[in-house]
Amino acid sequence: MNLINYNNILYIGDEAQACIRIIEAFNNKLADIERAYAAWFTNRSADGLLTRHDKLQHHIHYHFEGGIAAFKFKNEDTLPAIIRNECFVACKSLAAEQLFVLS
Repeated sequence: MNLINYNNILYIGDEAQACIRIIEAFNNKLADIERAYAAWFTNRSADGLLTRHDKLQHHIHYHFEGGIAAFKFKNEDTLPAIIRNECFVACKSLAAEQLFVLS
């Protein structure tokens, strides 16, 4: 039996504005993560992109289906595990904030 991993779900619902707010909040958390690991990103080139160095957003894409918004890694192997884990922590913190607001 396979267990589903929910570490990457940002939003469940059908309110577009609420989903956009969560995505924007997640993007802000991604920017914080990128700043925390700036040395890793600035030491990497952004292959085929118009930026001088790599960015965390180059490794993330969003998936929307059936009222669920989630993020995924484009090529998980190129991003260090510690940075991937920070992304999951950021996602979980947003989920916790949503639960706190709804309570």
